[in-house]
Amino acid sequence: MVGTHLPASVLPGLLEMALRGRLDAATLFERAGVDLGAGDRYLTLDQLDRLLSTVFRDAGDPLFGLRAGRDHDYRRLDLLGRLMAAASTLEQALALLFRYKNLVVPYLAFQLERGEHHCTLTITGGDGLTFARHPAHDDLVLASLVAVGRSLLGGRMPVHRVLFRHPPPTQRDEYDAFFQCPLDFGAPSNAIEFSPALLGQTLPAANAHRRARLEAAAAGLLLDLSRAGGVAGRVLERLRGGLGQGGLTVERVAADLNMTARTLQRRLRDEGVQFARLRDQVRMEYACRRLREPCCDMGHLALYLGFSDTANFYHAFKRWKGCAPGEYRRRALARPRPGPPRP
Repeated sequence: MVGTHLPASVLPGLLEMALRGRLDAATLFERAGVDLGAGDRYLTLDQLDRLLSTVFRDAGDPLFGLRAGRDHDYRRLDLLGRLMAAASTLEQALALLFRYKNLVVPYLAFQLERGEHHCTLTITGGDGLTFARHPAHDDLVLASLVAVGRSLLGGRMPVHRVLFRHPPPTQRDEYDAFFQCPLDFGAPSNAIEFSPALLGQTLPAANAHRRARLEAAAAGLLLDLSRAGGVAGRVLERLRGGLGQGGLTVERVAADLNMTARTLQRRLRDEGVQFARLRDQVRMEYACRRLREPCCDMGHLALYLGFSDTANFYHAFKRWKGCAPGEYRRRALARPRPGPPRP
């Protein structure tokens, strides 16, 4: 699972969970190898495991997963949540969840079984991850799914039964109050049973045009994640680590990966990407991050990125962003800075 990645857009939700658990978020993220200020685009599954294992262990609240999950709505799922909300029916929203689940929970598998009187959504996977074996994880997943379903349907989603893998909790009142249905503990798998009629219900925020636009974005992000775990991902790591150390050439990166430049270019083509585009991506990400800082020397930045002079950097940046770096900097510094996340 080391090669599995998630988009960095999941970080605000993880930060909120750390704050909810009254944990030192800065120390927690540092121990997991996550630099909140680095502007990284991806989070590895190993990092997620270290983060959530610590949160679940140190929160000191046996109802932590339930309480965190019941506060969710589809907006907490970022791009995937907005895509699901734009679906025409709950059935279509679930199909989108199954198709793009790797944007939020790549370690889980979903299976929907249809019966005459009820449907069963079974959730499996994650057995190789420490945090996924914790009872708080089961509670978090099941409560989140019900909460998200309710928000998609406008507030109400009656459930027939919820099944938990873990043993019965010592305190059941909050489980009963939230799920409002029979609860079975010690089940073989986590699952939610509901009426088949819910699948056909129209979603209040349904919008075919928005759904098409968001699905294109989700498909693109999913492709980026698959590249992050393949040869393209290894190239990106070498390029990011090589900034400020001379030319970022295909020959140099190929040697670092113990292959010839020709082999590297062929394997990148197999993944649908070119070395030059990956190098542009790394340079652009770093340049944008530096230009948003109060102090940034353009000449030094150009040399750090491997350009022979400032003029070449200016031309490349205009090609990337459609404006000169100075103009980008003025716009970025003029925007109000976001405040700290609320606990």
